[in-house]
Amino acid sequence: MKTLKWFPRLFCASMMAISLSATAQSWPTKPIKLITSAAPGGVVDIYARRHQPHLQNELGQAVMVENKPGASGAIAGDAAAKADADGHTLFMGSQNELGLIGQLGVPVRYDPAKDFSTVGLTIAGYPILMVNAQLGVKNVAELVAYIKAKNTTLDCGGSGTATIGHFVCAAFAVRTGSKIQYVPYKANVPAMTDAASGQVQLVSAFYSEVAPFIASGKLIPLGVFGATRLPLLPNVPTMEEQGLKDLELQSYTVYVVPTGTPLAVQRRLNAAIVKAANHPDVMDKVKAAGGVYFDMNLEETQAWQKRIQTRWNNIVQETGIKLDK
Repeated sequence: MKTLKWFPRLFCASMMAISLSATAQSWPTKPIKLITSAAPGGVVDIYARRHQPHLQNELGQAVMVENKPGASGAIAGDAAAKADADGHTLFMGSQNELGLIGQLGVPVRYDPAKDFSTVGLTIAGYPILMVNAQLGVKNVAELVAYIKAKNTTLDCGGSGTATIGHFVCAAFAVRTGSKIQYVPYKANVPAMTDAASGQVQLVSAFYSEVAPFIASGKLIPLGVFGATRLPLLPNVPTMEEQGLKDLELQSYTVYVVPTGTPLAVQRRLNAAIVKAANHPDVMDKVKAAGGVYFDMNLEETQAWQKRIQTRWNNIVQETGIKLDK
């Protein structure tokens, strides 16, 4: 009789599993909306459109890119958070929309930790700290020693305020106890140009931006703010290798869906995104830009994004940076 008591529960569990499987197999039933906070032609928009045809092939439905720029990403994030949790709305978000802007003082009407589930990685990028070659330093220890010996303050250039470049310069100064002053520029190119000429001594940028300056020998890469060395800069150590732990300040872009989207649908999305990301015309662009990509299943992707976002959130508190209003 005990077996009979358990039968209804087993039956219900079996029927639920069948229902979830049927949901995943029948989905998608209409075109999928892919929201991005980037303006048309922006970096994230370019990756969205690179992924678009491959996602369509994998999912058997049209994928429509919808650009919603403005309010530092809050407009796009809010639209995605309010969408139906049926798997027909994707949001390509970064560390900004998924945590930073709220801490920096931007009004947001959604809670990224509660309103979204991460389903796939698009690309990650490791910022690099570089120094003017004339200073004669080649690693973190030498830079810190130089600043202390000279009892001087160095200028570190970067694009804008409360940006990755700003966080890199500020976090490095805090962690090493060095006198470093951040100098905001309207874009990274003039910041790198000034660093190469000695107008500022330090600059933070990504490999795709700074490669010509490194090749010319005018800027020396001191360290990478990532989990591993960059394949295109194999001789440049990470900050952790040089004794600075928890400075994995990598930029990332991921796909998220509204919380409550069926798990089976999330798994199908993850599989489709992994295939799209590994397509040669996508991966070649990632590698050329000095970006990084990891093949991760759904659970691995969610754990990775949570870890990196937590690190970013901690850096905001540690540096005390706020967005200019």
